[in-house]
Amino acid sequence: MTTKRTRTLTALSIAIAGAVSAGTATAATPPAATASDGPAKIVVIGLDGTMLDHIKRANTPNLHRLMAEGTTGSSSILGHPTISAPSWSTILTGVWNTEHGVQDNSFAGARYDRYPSAFTQIENADPALRTVAISTWDGIATVAGSGSPKADVVTTTPNAGSEGATDTATATAVASEIAASGPDFVFTQLDQVDGAGHWTGTLGPAYNQAVEAVDVEVGRIVAAVDRRQRDAGERWTVLVTADHGHLLFGGHGGQTPDETSTFVIARGDGYQAGGIDNGYTITDITPTVLETLGVPRPANLDGKPLAKSVPVA
Repeated sequence: MTTKRTRTLTALSIAIAGAVSAGTATAATPPAATASDGPAKIVVIGLDGTMLDHIKRANTPNLHRLMAEGTTGSSSILGHPTISAPSWSTILTGVWNTEHGVQDNSFAGARYDRYPSAFTQIENADPALRTVAISTWDGIATVAGSGSPKADVVTTTPNAGSEGATDTATATAVASEIAASGPDFVFTQLDQVDGAGHWTGTLGPAYNQAVEAVDVEVGRIVAAVDRRQRDAGERWTVLVTADHGHLLFGGHGGQTPDETSTFVIARGDGYQAGGIDNGYTITDITPTVLETLGVPRPANLDGKPLAKSVPVA
């Protein structure tokens, strides 16, 4: 497995500048009304190291649109390791690190046999459902490829020269998969914001530039979803989340408020437009995926399906 922190600042800056200039265009095309009896589908977009406060302040029309059309919650993972592998494991199993056993990026001690990923739970319930994991960081493949059966598609995007370029390739593959096959569950992870946070911290301009660049990729994925809703009559839920935050001067792994910062944005059937629910946590992602697809939820999950009836901001 590659180390998550092998990066070059020059390549990152070039990629961010290119992505922003190419994508400052527009938010994704608004979805048309969908058939109420169409099949339910769900995509989870993971933005590594991304903080909601910075999304709100940055030029991020696609993420702002998702917040306006859905419900947003910010929360803390205080007490949980603010490290990618434990957090993505929590997001994809529905239990905290004390249960799934992953404490760092080595994945040592993982108990996916006892707490299987959402992919395994879906495949066990109904092998006909198509499950897909496409990510920039190869650690996601460790989770998605664990258990039996594993996800139908488990892909780590080859290095495209920078994290920004690799994220673009990841988003392209996700949008193409959605367009071509309309999978039932898609999980993707984009990494460039985390890279900027490590190199310059959240105070440096590169961090917000990376947030704006990744917003373009989110927009491309959501546009593919919206086309499926319009053309195939499918009912799609879009969830956006993050594994941890970042320090002002870069890095994470501690227990400060900035490092333990996470969020969830949920858009789809029943989610209140413009709603705020700060009870949302990253453990709620897998229960929501399972409920959306009609898959029974194990009784030992720490999370619960994301609430839909919440106050409007």
